Amino acid sequence: MAKKKKTYNDYLKEQFGGLIDQLEISDLQKEFVKSRWLDQLIWLEKKSGESQKKHFRLRLITIIGGVVIPAMVSLNVRDGPAKDVIFWGTFSLAQVVAISASVEEFFHYGERWTQYRKTAEMLKTEGWQYFQLSGPYRDSSCHGTAYRSFADRVEHLIQEDVSAITAVLEESQQQQGQSSAEASSQFSLLAQELGQSRPLPPPPPPRSRPPVPEQPRAQASFNEPSTLPRYDDNLSSDPFGDDFSDDLGPTPAPITSQPPRSSSSSGKAHVTAPPPSEIDDPKLQNLNAPPGEPISPRAT
Repeated sequence: MAKKKKTYNDYLKEQFGGLIDQLEISDLQKEFVKSRWLDQLIWLEKKSGESQKKHFRLRLITIIGGVVIPAMVSLNVRDGPAKDVIFWGTFSLAQVVAISASVEEFFHYGERWTQYRKTAEMLKTEGWQYFQLSGPYRDSSCHGTAYRSFADRVEHLIQEDVSAITAVLEESQQQQGQSSAEASSQFSLLAQELGQSRPLPPPPPPRSRPPVPEQPRAQASFNEPSTLPRYDDNLSSDPFGDDFSDDLGPTPAPITSQPPRSSSSSGKAHVTAPPPSEIDDPKLQNLNAPPGEPISPRAT
């Protein structure tokens, strides 16, 4: 069975783990050094290697593609099956180059690699100085007395690393916001230029309308309103559509000096006026004229 190849991180864990076990400090302090300093150092080494590989791959794709694409375009093949191959090859390579450049700009693998490597090397230097009681620990008599200062300096380095990575992310977000703002401003300028080069047509002139002749206003007649029936109309039919012929009965005969005529066909009795009474006044005797005769003027 093949043995698993040791990586650089395994070597660091094995080497520094043996040195920590030999320090003249308590077991609790040894666990703190392993869990906080050694584990953080191994994580930074791993992230630094990953960021370096991704950064190199993306940059190489961008550089090589930027050189090959102009060469493929300059071939200018117009006929034959090679035309389609060159066309689609150029198109695909251009998309790959654009994607790799966008990914590198978004994740900033180069800046992350630099920051991770810087922090990892500073932690290594701090650990070696603590193990050898050199540098800032030269005045300490043993590792136990220098432990508190070592823990403070390690925490300070880790905080600086976190602040630097956060600043990188904020800068990338600001760049994206600026790029979007520049794109919007360029679009607005382009719209303004198009609007200036192609002015809007003037509005159409107002349409002239012929004058409307004034109509004479009808004067309202207060003597005979058009909406009410006249007194000499037939009251057997209502103007609103109601029939009152059964309720009102026959139409009364007009009061005249002649006697009413009987109608055998209708069979209905007519209402007649009572006969005039005897007038004793001689001056008014002329009023007792026979029926059908005109009434003479009053005697004076």
